Amino acid sequence: MPEQLTPHHERFNKVAAKTADPEHESPFQRLADWVSAAMGRPTNIIIWLILVLFWTVLFAAKIVPASGSFLPAWFTGQGFNFPLNLITTVAELFIGFLVAAAANRAQRVLEGVIDGIRTVLDHVATVADKTAQLETSLLDEIKKNTELTEQIHTLSERMSTLTQEVHEATCGRSA
Repeated sequence: MPEQLTPHHERFNKVAAKTADPEHESPFQRLADWVSAAMGRPTNIIIWLILVLFWTVLFAAKIVPASGSFLPAWFTGQGFNFPLNLITTVAELFIGFLVAAAANRAQRVLEGVIDGIRTVLDHVATVADKTAQLETSLLDEIKKNTELTEQIHTLSERMSTLTQEVHEATCGRSA
């Protein structure tokens, strides 16, 4: 008889089928996974630490003047905050979206894993119920077997008594 699937078992199968085939992931999801993985690696932190230290040394050693004359005039004028903030804001926003997309994907996979665990627990509960039924049935059969064994023992004793009586009756008459 085919086994009836629970709703979380069906969801688990769908997620497992999707995640098993990387072709189902969009380029954006693959990029988001790569960015979120790269952002948390020590290599990324070390690279940015080196860049910040290099930038600080450039100004501390007066290799680059603090006036910022090496930068374009539109970048160092009164409105310098606009292009600088625009670049950093767009970069942070983009990275935020990428990390959020990767987190959403991880959440979907986690939901699939949880559904898989629920499916296993359902199977365990089903097996436990069947085991309990089998134990009850087995106990009933053992009780019946014990009763039958006792009956056989009683009949055996009675048969022995009757055999002895028949023997005495037949042997007593022939003598």
